[in-house]
Parts: sequence; structure tokens; C-alpha cells
Amino acid sequence: MTYNEADTRAKLIDPVIHKRGWNEDLIRREVTAGKVEIYGGKGRRRTGGTIDYVLRVKVNVDTQPVALALIEAKKESLPPGHGLDQAKGYAHCKRLNIRFVFSSNGHLFVEYDNFTGITSAPRPLTEFPTPAELRDRYEKGMGFSLDSTAARPLLQQYPGGEGVRRYYQDAAIRAVMEKIAQCEHNGRPKRALLSLATGAGKTFIAVNLLKRLQTAGETYTRKMLLLK
Repeated sequence: MTYNEADTRAKLIDPVIHKRGWNEDLIRREVTAGKVEIYGGKGRRRTGGTIDYVLRVKVNVDTQPVALALIEAKKESLPPGHGLDQAKGYAHCKRLNIRFVFSSNGHLFVEYDNFTGITSAPRPLTEFPTPAELRDRYEKGMGFSLDSTAARPLLQQYPGGEGVRRYYQDAAIRAVMEKIAQCEHNGRPKRALLSLATGAGKTFIAVNLLKRLQTAGETYTRKMLLLK
């Protein structure tokens, strides 16, 4: 008898990635908003989904974790890449601002690298990247180190804790902080433009962006933040 998806996560994937260094402090399970469908001219929201694993790294114990990857788990009997297209959809729509996407059946995993656009061949789950390995690849792809001064705004914690933010708000805030860090590192003007739907929480995002810059010791006049 093969494991279903829940058992695959609990009995196969969790023990292995924990051994690879991904403890529960570095894993978040995000609940996503359901799709809106139109029936008879009226909108109806479907039930939201859950992302099995969002993998994050922490520079220090008191810094905000930075999301780097997600894993879509599928039941043991399915091919390891069965959930990759679903996971890549999360990455491509940018609602999560994720660079590395994985799919696994508990024995093998397949990876999509958003930096290179390359999908890997199946590999044993025991070879899953460690937090240090994935952080190194992220830093090389982004062009800055998380230990650098440029990354300080990215690492500032939410004043009210993570429970106050939605997953797409966190993605937007990280995207702006990453852009600022890249501009700082490359000597380019520090500008960012966010385009969000009505009701997405633009005020919350703007307040947290400015709060992070202030806490990190940045001067507002050196930044331009545009939201529409």
C-alpha cells in the first residue's frame, strides 16, 4: 500500500528535509486565496489552497526569514515531477516571489530554477539542497549577499509579527527590498514600482516598506516607492 499525499509529507518528505537542515522554523505552509469564478454574471470565490512547503532562510535569530523556495508534495505513487507545473504556476504569477520550485513524491524530487529556467532530472530526496546551499545559489542569482548592508531592509521583521501579513503582501515587500538591494549593490537609482489589485492592502505594504527602510537606517529621500 502506497502513501497518500498527507502521509507522503509526514512520513517521507518531512524526515528527510529535516535531516537536510530544514527545521520547522524555516518552513511555512501558506494558505492561498481561492480563484474567483463568474457564474450568471456574479463572482464566486472558490476554496483556497495550501502550499505544502515554503522554504526560508534566516541570517540571524532576530532577522526576518527570506523565502527562497517551495515544495509541492504528491502522493508516493505519482512521478516526482507531477506537481511541478502547479508549483511553477505559483512562481510565474509572482504571488509568492519564489526563485526555486520543487516537486516530490517522497523518494525523488524535481527542481525548476527560476533564475536559469532549467528543470532538473529527478534526483534522490536525500540529495535535496541544504539551507546553506540554497542560500548560496539565491545570493549568486540575486547578485548580493544577505550579510551585506544592502540587504538590511530585506531582513527587518514585521512589527506586529508575521500573522499580520498575507502571503502576497510578503512577496511584494520582499520584491521591493530585493530590488533596492540589487540597485544598492550595482550603483543604480533605487526605484520600485508595484501594481496591485484593489483590496490587496497597498497601505499595509507601503507602511511596512517605509518602516523597514527606517529601521534599517535608510533615508526616505534616497528611495522612490511607487504603488498603483
